[in-house]
Amino acid sequence: MSNMLVKKIFIVDDDENIHDIINLIFEEEHYLIKGALSADDLEEAIADFLPDIILLDICIGKHDGRDICNKLKHNPKTAHLPIILLSALNMDNLGCSPTAIIEKPFDIMDLQQKVKTLLDKN
Repeated sequence: MSNMLVKKIFIVDDDENIHDIINLIFEEEHYLIKGALSADDLEEAIADFLPDIILLDICIGKHDGRDICNKLKHNPKTAHLPIILLSALNMDNLGCSPTAIIEKPFDIMDLQQKVKTLLDKN
């Protein structure tokens, strides 16, 4: 591995299978991956991990990923982070401004490409 800084991905999804899939997809890319299964203490977890990108599900238990997205985008500490919203819902009238949207079930190559593109910009 080169001396480049390792890029960090933070996953917020209440489905453990999604965490497993994303870990598998990106393990060969040598990204550091951390996840949260709920939205509890999320801002604190993100502040501790300092990710380069956030993959955020729209339905996280009783929480709405769109509200979380807005909260992160309005927080000066996290506003700069690219957020990819993952959702099986219709994405019209989103009510938030993620950097990108990927519909579930997602295409692995599409997800890899979007993450790589966004990380290369930072």
